[in-house]
Amino acid sequence: MLKDFLIQIGFSEKEAKVYLALLEVDHDSVADLSKKTGIKRTTVYPVLDYLKGKGLVKEITLKGKPYY
Repeated sequence: MLKDFLIQIGFSEKEAKVYLALLEVDHDSVADLSKKTGIKRTTVYPVLDYLKGKGLVKEITLKGKPYY
């Protein structure tokens, strides 16, 4: 399973879940990512910040709202 591979190479379980959820869509909001992954919205923010810092996720703004 891809999630297991990501964990083996250093992703946390939450990072792997968010990353895989983003691979399935063009872009998504934090609220939608939270619903899809089952991770609390307040936890999704630092996960996204970590993934952005690694260059794996990019933030865009659409109609004043951040998407990833």
